[in-house]
Amino acid sequence: MISIRGKSYNLGIPIICRLTCSSLECTNKKEDFLYTHNASEINNNSYAGFILNSKDNVHLQTLAPVFQYCSDEIHFNEGDILFIEPRGKITKLYDPLSFTNSIFLTERCNCHCIMCPQPPKAHDEFDWVEFAIQSIKLMNPCTECIGITGGEPTLEWSGLLKVIETCSTYLPSTQIQLLTNARVLKDHIKAKELAEIGGGNLFVSIPLYSDVDSIHDKICGSKGVFWDCIEGIYNLERYGVDIELRTVIIKDNYRRMTQFAEFIYRNIPFVGNVAFMAMEPIGIALKNIKRLWIDPVDYMSQLSGAIKILWRRDMGVSIFNHQLCTLPQELWPLAKKSISDWKIVYFDECENCKEKESCGGFFFSAEKYRSRAISPIR
Repeated sequence: MISIRGKSYNLGIPIICRLTCSSLECTNKKEDFLYTHNASEINNNSYAGFILNSKDNVHLQTLAPVFQYCSDEIHFNEGDILFIEPRGKITKLYDPLSFTNSIFLTERCNCHCIMCPQPPKAHDEFDWVEFAIQSIKLMNPCTECIGITGGEPTLEWSGLLKVIETCSTYLPSTQIQLLTNARVLKDHIKAKELAEIGGGNLFVSIPLYSDVDSIHDKICGSKGVFWDCIEGIYNLERYGVDIELRTVIIKDNYRRMTQFAEFIYRNIPFVGNVAFMAMEPIGIALKNIKRLWIDPVDYMSQLSGAIKILWRRDMGVSIFNHQLCTLPQELWPLAKKSISDWKIVYFDECENCKEKESCGGFFFSAEKYRSRAISPIR
């Protein structure tokens, strides 16, 4: 999600709305407005106002202003779903042209991971579940995949089930990816509920950072997380839910990557994919950056060894958030363009690289923390 500041008009409460009838030609204007056809649409209970861009050939006297913006940081497309706050902030929640859309359910979490890019909060500022439900109703039914994230979305248990049920109704062919630490799912009844309501469209991505419980718990900032997670994984398998494991590579766990891979094969061989991820240097991760960040060059032998263990045993493997120039060429087919499109940047070194279009790029927050191996591939 990307946000900008501006000035809101006629808003007493935050609204969710879909951009329609938008004309996207560039202008020389330094600022612009979003309007609605009917002022009665603002602040209604459905949150489903319809926003009109002022560049259209419409008499502005017939429209009610909603938001004034002065920024090139956010680009609007017809079908975008926007969250507009009375205090003058607009957030793009959904882009019909993107393959990385996600639904945010809560800012709360039952872990405090030392490399979390989005620090959890004790309380939610908004009713994110209700906003998610209204957003789903406005999405393009042809959406291929939608993520559900937080915070820890399972802390909003009844809301999570309602959101998945709404997806089944309004997005019946859309794949749903739930990102969870799986602690709540150690309750097999909840795992069963999730499986039943998700049907065949649901798959669950679960972070697992080590084969050693104390290392995983230390990274997650809470005791008992490892075994909660393992129980949750087994419960999901018990009820036929597709599972992906994700591990973020940091100084605390890179030395045991080959043992980690052996652990997965011998104890969790049923997972559909194992993703090895580079860290996003923002939020809590940035605060702890000196103790966490390691150049991919310095763990490449461990990463290659772990991948070979899984790959030779016919397990799915992916590499996320790594630039191709940091990887041996034999691993390039496993490297995915995994960074959300609104977070991706390419630096000067990338301009003359022949593999730029195939490379997943960098997090925008990674300017100071990138590998010494970064160089154009010629």
